Amino acid sequence: MPEQILLFRVFVGAPSDVDEAHVVIRGQIEQWNRDHGPLAGARVEFTHWRTHSHPAAGGRPQALLNKQVVDQCDIMVGIFNARFGSPTGVADSGTEEEIRRSIKHGKKVMVYFNNQPIPKQRKARNEFARIEKFKQQAGEKRHLSYLHRYADV
Repeated sequence: MPEQILLFRVFVGAPSDVDEAHVVIRGQIEQWNRDHGPLAGARVEFTHWRTHSHPAAGGRPQALLNKQVVDQCDIMVGIFNARFGSPTGVADSGTEEEIRRSIKHGKKVMVYFNNQPIPKQRKARNEFARIEKFKQQAGEKRHLSYLHRYADV
């Protein structure tokens, strides 16, 4: 017989260099669902643009993804490794736009930054500087529920 549960959608937004972190987060969510979900009467759903969006036209690509996936989540997790991402026309990266939009809509937002040394290559240093600038702005405004560093997964 069907049962009613609370469903929490967790959107994980990140530039393209954090695929391994997605696998870890998805695994942790699945384990929580197995270990705690039945007793809590709840389930957590991992959402990501690759798995929860569909082709659409008639708008900015990031705006379409926001409507399809980001706006449907309850919790937003942003992850930065060595890339900040590509500008969207509204923000300096898709992940930044997703984070700012989630904050604006009052969602719980957690952002994780890889705890890595400053890179030696110029292009990598530029990306690092973009990440550090965003981290500083986010920390000053205190809009984030959690701002953490992580080591490589």
